[in-house]
Amino acid sequence: MKRFLIIALFLCLANTLSFAQELQNRLPKNHQAWADRSFPVTDTLAFDFPNEGKLLILFNREEFTPELLEEEFRPLLEQATQFPAFETHVYRVCQNFFPTRVSQVKNKIQKKYWKTLTSIELGFPVGLDFTAGKFTPEIGFQAALSLPGFQIGGSITNTVYFPESDSGFSVNSNWFVNAEYHWKPGSLYANQHQTVQVGYLLNNSNNLLFEGTTMRATYKQTLSRHMSVQAGIIGTKNLTTFYPVVGFRIRF
Repeated sequence: MKRFLIIALFLCLANTLSFAQELQNRLPKNHQAWADRSFPVTDTLAFDFPNEGKLLILFNREEFTPELLEEEFRPLLEQATQFPAFETHVYRVCQNFFPTRVSQVKNKIQKKYWKTLTSIELGFPVGLDFTAGKFTPEIGFQAALSLPGFQIGGSITNTVYFPESDSGFSVNSNWFVNAEYHWKPGSLYANQHQTVQVGYLLNNSNNLLFEGTTMRATYKQTLSRHMSVQAGIIGTKNLTTFYPVVGFRIRF
């Protein structure tokens, strides 16, 4: 009986060490030790693939139930067409640490095992800003290269200003060329959810709204599929004078 217990303990230890070596989201040593003490692995959920690959989810039953994890991961793994054949990959879930949170494990599985297509998205943003104390409509053309988790791209936009004149009003165009970076935290598809844009004014020699070298930086937050709001700052007069800018965009 004593020999049987020793063998069982040895096999359990060997199995735990094997899982630890195979973990795809292993924590730093101190964090791993804390997780093992506070939320030791009590259960394993296995997902089998048609190509004889296997994904194992290690968890503590006090944190998660098998039914909950099955509901979270099953739809995701049905689209994991790039999972390697004849291999077993192991993930640990523990909500106390960022790399082992369910949302992050799902995101990693998406990036690693889903088939992703690189594509180019085109758009025509129009909107209205409050710039340097003036309302300025804007229209432009936008292109973005979509990659897993983010997009990079650029745009050409015209900020239109209507200054007063002897005839009543005139039209002053301000053409910006912009570099853009789009991302969406925790998702494989950015879809311009959050955007940082840096622009440079091209026609600074004949301008009524800005003077000299002019640049702007804005942050944009998507509200719906086609609408977003933005806020930023514009530096003009050779970057010696700065104005806030706020506005909204509708993207077609």
